[in-house]
Amino acid sequence: MNKQSNRSLLFLSSLLMISLLSCKTSFDEINYSDGNADFSRVVAVGSGYLAGYSDQALYREAQANSIPALMAGRFSVVGGGNFVQPLVNTGVGIGLNANAKWVLDFKDASCNNQTYFTPIPATANGDLSNYNWLGNVVSFNNISVPGTRLADLTDLSYGDASPFLGNPLYSRFASNPGTSTMAGDALLSVPSFFVVWLGMEDVYDYAISGGAEGKDSITDAVTFSSRFTSLLNSLTAQDANGIVANIPLPTGFPFFTSIGYNDLVLTSAEADTLNILYATVDPSIQFVAGSNRFVIADSSVSTGRRQIEEGELILLSVSVDSLICNGLGRTVPIPAKFVLDADEVFEITNAIGAYNTAIQNYCTANNIAMADMRNFFNTLSTGYVFNGATYSTEYLSGGAFSTDGFYPSQRGAALMANQFLRVINSFYSAKIPLVDVNSYPGIAFP
Repeated sequence: MNKQSNRSLLFLSSLLMISLLSCKTSFDEINYSDGNADFSRVVAVGSGYLAGYSDQALYREAQANSIPALMAGRFSVVGGGNFVQPLVNTGVGIGLNANAKWVLDFKDASCNNQTYFTPIPATANGDLSNYNWLGNVVSFNNISVPGTRLADLTDLSYGDASPFLGNPLYSRFASNPGTSTMAGDALLSVPSFFVVWLGMEDVYDYAISGGAEGKDSITDAVTFSSRFTSLLNSLTAQDANGIVANIPLPTGFPFFTSIGYNDLVLTSAEADTLNILYATVDPSIQFVAGSNRFVIADSSVSTGRRQIEEGELILLSVSVDSLICNGLGRTVPIPAKFVLDADEVFEITNAIGAYNTAIQNYCTANNIAMADMRNFFNTLSTGYVFNGATYSTEYLSGGAFSTDGFYPSQRGAALMANQFLRVINSFYSAKIPLVDVNSYPGIAFP
């Protein structure tokens, strides 16, 4: 090949290279946006669900992955400001009963060589140093305290360190313990956007206790609406936007659904033996081979016991070992404190309906976004798929709830954060990325 040919080839090669370099592949860029919202100063006001309470305690990892913290992480993509939480020390955390966080244990039943998973405290006691006051040098963005009812928001004594007078989980970060209030502290940062999820304890304190009255009574609907309106008015008075969540039904929590009303499975011989026993003492109670309704205590009937009806709920707090080995639910009625009867279920669902109406009415009248968590929990109960992983309300295996069966796991918190973000994106014309649910810690099995 002569020199002229070499020059021609080199020239053509150069043209081809220039052409290739100039033909860059075009990709659509993702343009995230805060839309009509301002996330520069976000405040979250709630109870256990927004505080990051999980596995029956407040511990650092779950706080770091709390619903509002995960949301704030996504807000940062569109100019959101810092989100400061009152974090507890690294370790076993602290619960409402001064307990350590729960962990799963593999336990042998006291009969029949059966085994089952059960939650136990990680240590004998929680880390009491977490009660130490964090000071008031900074304003916290997460004003959420486990155990908080709406009445507590404006209660001066709620910040008292004594569990007999206040809530130590609030006093530890209250701006002025014993003087300040949660509602007042929520305004210290002059919020531009708020996340509110309240009302759970106003009804679920009663439900979790098996319908106990007194301190755990259900807040009446009129009082709920008045207190809710007062809080939201104080937050919107400074032109803040926000999002509010409504209240799920009991059937959306493993705590109320893990033990089915007819989960008493008997052999033909076992059913016959029980039928002979009850034939003389209470013939209204009968059993068959296969699935049967448990026997529960009921002071309203003459015998003091009856078989549970469909729609009534057995609580996860009942002793599994006693159900397996000690005749509980067969020859020994399940105590009323572990059961929600039809009247109690009606009271709970009726209250939730009234709360949700008040929440919806306020949001509609004041142009505030509402996350329909009642509907989301219903959807979750049938199975919810995120990037190939299925989550549900099944206890432990469903992955969305922690070992206590009521509060979310860290992945469950991520699922719920995404529900808030979807509503925010739609309502405020924003474009905020969702949380990668599967990247967060799941339930640790022994």
